[in-house]
Amino acid sequence: MKHFINHIKQNAAFCSVLFCSIFSYKNTTAQYNFINNYSFELYTQCPKVLNAPPQKYWYLATNSGPVYANSCDTSIYCSVPNNYIKNKNFQYAHTGNAYIFLDYVNGGGRGYLQSKLKDSLKYNKRYYIEFFINIPNSLKFACNNVALLLTNTAVYVDTLATPYGVLPANPQVYNYGNPVLGDTLNWIKVSAVYKALGGEQFITLGNFKTNAQTTLQQIQPTGYYGAGYIIDDVSIIPLDSMQLKADAGKDTTITLVDSVFIGSYTNGIDSLKWQIQTTGTTIDSTRPGFWVHPTGYTCYVLTQTVNGYTSSDTVCISVGTVPLKFISYNINETRNGINEKQVTSNWTTANEINVSHFNIQRSLSRSIGSKDFITIGKIAANNKSYNQYLFTDGVSAPSPLGEGWGEAFYRIESVDKDGRKQYSTTQQINTKHQIPNIAVFPNPAKNTVNVVSSNMKEISIFDMQGKLIITQICSYDNIVTLKLNNVNTGLYLVKVINSKGETKNAKLIIE
Repeated sequence: MKHFINHIKQNAAFCSVLFCSIFSYKNTTAQYNFINNYSFELYTQCPKVLNAPPQKYWYLATNSGPVYANSCDTSIYCSVPNNYIKNKNFQYAHTGNAYIFLDYVNGGGRGYLQSKLKDSLKYNKRYYIEFFINIPNSLKFACNNVALLLTNTAVYVDTLATPYGVLPANPQVYNYGNPVLGDTLNWIKVSAVYKALGGEQFITLGNFKTNAQTTLQQIQPTGYYGAGYIIDDVSIIPLDSMQLKADAGKDTTITLVDSVFIGSYTNGIDSLKWQIQTTGTTIDSTRPGFWVHPTGYTCYVLTQTVNGYTSSDTVCISVGTVPLKFISYNINETRNGINEKQVTSNWTTANEINVSHFNIQRSLSRSIGSKDFITIGKIAANNKSYNQYLFTDGVSAPSPLGEGWGEAFYRIESVDKDGRKQYSTTQQINTKHQIPNIAVFPNPAKNTVNVVSSNMKEISIFDMQGKLIITQICSYDNIVTLKLNNVNTGLYLVKVINSKGETKNAKLIIE
């Protein structure tokens, strides 16, 4: 600290309605807030330019000023919710119509906002202190060390003479663990229970640590190169006028791979205990809040004591099913050692949990409805966070995709252990090439079918799963009649091998 302020200039005009604050406790009676103009609604003049002087009961503790914004500014330059804090910002007030912005990390100097309390704090008496902050949309970074300092006398720092304009002090109020606060959408509560040393009658808001002692976290790729926060609703309430109840957090639903924060960040609670509701097992007795990763529906009970008042609260976390994610699925045409056409499927997945297996499915119908796909292969699931799979159609059984077949459609069907199914995208491949002539008639056929091709050595008929249905050795005939007794209706592949070892394929429908 550089020196003390002996005289504090206070503004006198009253131009706004005082709004009620919303605190985190319940069933309070006769609450007395030590903060004058706690929500910044009172002003001497409507702000019209950035770096306007602080309003009624608030003043600077540095020569680097904050930004006051109020909806009374119809120019929207320093209005609420639209304003030009650090280029451009949109944020409604936590309550009322106004708030104040401070720089917390800025190479040109820090901002410190100060106010004198309505009365000094009493020795050994305990108080609940909270304020709400939000980071503007236009800032690139968030930081920790968002704090409130209580002093018996006013304090001041000359930012032109002090590196980075730091007011060195040990603030009493900050969130448990002093985390980085980076929410640009919601208001974040900073709160603590404070036991007074006696005589504290000034509060100062800001970052009281050097850049080396401050953690920066990038929250968006572009924006103003610094960290700062909008502030609203500052409160100091005697604990003997209220009951600070346990806050276990809100019931919520997560997916199996996620974690969730339970509890709060309120510092200074006398004693606390976290237990699993169903078993009574104690899982923590030091932290007001922390992250948990339940694998099933779990309720957590928080019991705390503050200033002689004991209360409990329960939060329940439901765990939903994680949807399997197909990251990619591709098919490629290949050939084996005897020059027969094959189709290789490659797919990758994420979030595999409780998956039994994958069915590789194929359709030769242009309608490619669900009823047209048949399963041609099966691969067991790995159930890891990231998985890669490979399946080649035509390795374990002959593929119908021989020369001249034409279009084929593939997809992957995932089957969970509980029977639930999901599908990849459908991929299409065209295997049609110039080939020697082959004909089958009638087509569709019922009892018999004629196969016509030159110098046939062997004729085989396969179903769409590659199962051999009929085979016949030929004497280098050019036409052969096959009986179709006891062959089910459906789509089949006719495969002919001629005297030169050439393979010819044709589709056959049996009615």
